[in-house]
Amino acid sequence: MKTPFIMTLSLVFLLILTSCAETSTLEKIGMITTVGYDKGEGEKINTTTLILETDPQSMDSTNVISSRSLTSKGARIESNLKSPKKLESGQLRVALYGEDVAKDGLINLADTLSRDHSISDLTFLAIVEGSAGDLLKHKYPQFSDAGQYVYKEIEQNIRGEVIPSPTLHEMLHDYYSIGVDPLLPLLKLEDDMINITGMALLKGDKMVGRISPSDSFYVKLVSDRFKAGSFEITFKNGEKEPLMPSLPPSTDIAIALDTIRSKSKIELIDSASLDFDLNIHINARLQEINRDIDLKENKNLDLIEKKLSKKITKEIDQLIQYSQSKQSDVFGFGEEYRTKESHSDLTDEKWHDMYKDINVKVNTEFVIIRTGVVE
Repeated sequence: MKTPFIMTLSLVFLLILTSCAETSTLEKIGMITTVGYDKGEGEKINTTTLILETDPQSMDSTNVISSRSLTSKGARIESNLKSPKKLESGQLRVALYGEDVAKDGLINLADTLSRDHSISDLTFLAIVEGSAGDLLKHKYPQFSDAGQYVYKEIEQNIRGEVIPSPTLHEMLHDYYSIGVDPLLPLLKLEDDMINITGMALLKGDKMVGRISPSDSFYVKLVSDRFKAGSFEITFKNGEKEPLMPSLPPSTDIAIALDTIRSKSKIELIDSASLDFDLNIHINARLQEINRDIDLKENKNLDLIEKKLSKKITKEIDQLIQYSQSKQSDVFGFGEEYRTKESHSDLTDEKWHDMYKDINVKVNTEFVIIRTGVVE
């Protein structure tokens, strides 16, 4: 008879204890989805916080709070003083850094995010040309949530393999790894639209240069394997081996490629002279060409493959030289050197100084696996 009584009493105590626990409902929490950092006066940081609005009576889907502090955590405290709801960062998806912050160094702000256990290491990082705060505060006619706008834009370009993935985990990995530097997307507010204008080259945690979206394709081609994606490339008709003899050698021929498969390998050939081989193999489908060329002729396909190999080799070679001038090794040549020369006691400072003097021989093999729609 005692057993039912004891079970009933235990259940009552459990319900009492449960009712005493602190509850967190959506109506009481301000969920931070996006944060932007800009330089303020002196050493202060201007922080713009985008908060998801869960009140069904609210006219806006998001709320924006601006604050100034010496640290990002201090900015959170100040933002809470301006918010009717307790701010939580568990839904943070994007962190934006104004160009002025990125040029001074952003590791403290990025590292702080990684130390917050509630923030996912898959949070996207990006650099804004101009002010990150202005980009988040702007009212977009077609989008009510600037944070979701940026998140989805970056996400779909990663899925399409247009740009390398810029997650918090990947940025910190490249920063703390000796022999490779981070690469982050560049965003710009233009005509009520947020555009990805290219990628920012970082030397350590400081922005030192920028490359175009097409160049970011080449970086991904070298440092990663493509499993899908589309790409457009233009080359000259040529004088020695013209693809279309009836047209001038300077005529541009544009080709759209689809379903790209690639693999690349960086190999240290001579550690004393810093000689590297970069071998790239690409398989792709020719989807579209802007000239009337008979693609049933094998000689035309062979010539296109040859010209594409030459063009890609030239573009990558120029991009490597540009990154060397900025001492930003976004390709990871330093990782190959450190692996082969394990007793070199390599440091970031030492490699950045060595990187400008490396010699890279780029070898590209391009194969058209089949043709698609041709105009």
